[in-house]
Amino acid sequence: MNIRPIIDNDIQDITKIYTDNWKKTYQNILPDSFLKSMTYEHSKEKWLSYIHTNKQGAFVAVDENDMIIGFAAYKPYNDLKNCLLLDSLHILQSVQGGGIGKKLILTIGKYAYDNGYGKMSICIVKGNDRAEGVYTHLGAKHYKDFIDDFEGTPSNSSVLLWDDLKMFILR
Repeated sequence: MNIRPIIDNDIQDITKIYTDNWKKTYQNILPDSFLKSMTYEHSKEKWLSYIHTNKQGAFVAVDENDMIIGFAAYKPYNDLKNCLLLDSLHILQSVQGGGIGKKLILTIGKYAYDNGYGKMSICIVKGNDRAEGVYTHLGAKHYKDFIDDFEGTPSNSSVLLWDDLKMFILR
């Protein structure tokens, strides 16, 4: 497995992973009507715009056949000074649990450190216990709870925070 910065040609693959993961992960957490309204086309537009916005980007994980098996996106977290937000992390369902997410988190953490950020955060939807377990296992601590808004759909969410990025360069 290799991790590299995203390119435009990757958008189709990450769109599918992103949309399919949302529909599975947030089943029984977010309203069915919201999840059913998610389309590949809408996700494709979102991600093309995202990666071409200043100070935002993503890394993709590719297997030995150069197939994208996961991705992690980042942007500045405006609620805290000098903090990068791990904005999205999605792994192809068939390879989840194999350490790919951890490698992508470590990659974003190292990117944050190398680019002068002092902290890194991630927002999670309450009820996504598996994700929360991964992040806390890697050292993230609860920072605050808030109501997130997914295109008009409110969600009870939390912000987790890594306040020492040195751990990402020591691994």
